[in-house]
Amino acid sequence: MIKTESNKETDELVKELIDKDLLRFTMQFFYKTDEGLRPFGTGVLALIYNTHFILTASHIADYLIEEQNQLFIRVDKEKYINVIGDIKYTDIDKSKGVDLAYIKIATEMVEPLSKPFKFLTLDKISKHNQMLDAANYCILGFPENNIKFNNRKLDTGASFYLTNATNEKPYTFYGYNKSDFFLVEMKGKGTDIETGDKKKVNTHFYGISGCGLWFIEFNQDPQTKEYWLNYRLIGIMTEFKKGKYFCLVANKIHLFIEAFKVIEGFKFNEIKKS
Repeated sequence: MIKTESNKETDELVKELIDKDLLRFTMQFFYKTDEGLRPFGTGVLALIYNTHFILTASHIADYLIEEQNQLFIRVDKEKYINVIGDIKYTDIDKSKGVDLAYIKIATEMVEPLSKPFKFLTLDKISKHNQMLDAANYCILGFPENNIKFNNRKLDTGASFYLTNATNEKPYTFYGYNKSDFFLVEMKGKGTDIETGDKKKVNTHFYGISGCGLWFIEFNQDPQTKEYWLNYRLIGIMTEFKKGKYFCLVANKIHLFIEAFKVIEGFKFNEIKKS
């Protein structure tokens, strides 16, 4: 892995990675309103030990606990399926801020989801304790204000942000421990990957809760100088802070791993990365 400044080649590789992989692991929840379906949050699809899951935030999954409530996922331009399955989630009031949930989805959901989406496999899920001051961290979700209507039909879009890890000061100021939480910077201006223009970061993050925090490795062949990327899911986004320090907050992915061990009886072998 190398530390590199953003350039045309790396920007194109990031766009390709998001379009072909990360976006297809990422789904959007919708809920019913009097005006029709509206955005409700984000989740990441995963396949672990031949079991299909949606990883998300507990304040998203909590909506489903009420018997009359339903959430939906778009699987085609005009087709949605309702979410059914076994829900496990943390009680935020008792979990010291841990805000995670997973849905072990029903078998009948797998086929319709597999057409527009892909399921992340275990080799792309990893613990991460580094705090790099380079834009290796990608947040990809569906802000609720990314919405428009074409001929009265709902259309939504995803947004992604490449950013750095914060230093230790926001952890101390907001009271987050570094063992369970990962904070990334979200301030000032960023670069629009599509146009190359500098623009102010959109601060409306409602709707991205439950989306993935991805670590992107930038690599370069020493002979050809060509770049190539690798990626891992390292956390699930849960909230943002706009006070003294402007940052986004993720719960680290190892909390899911521990939950799967206890609740599902899964066994995992930790592999040390060179």
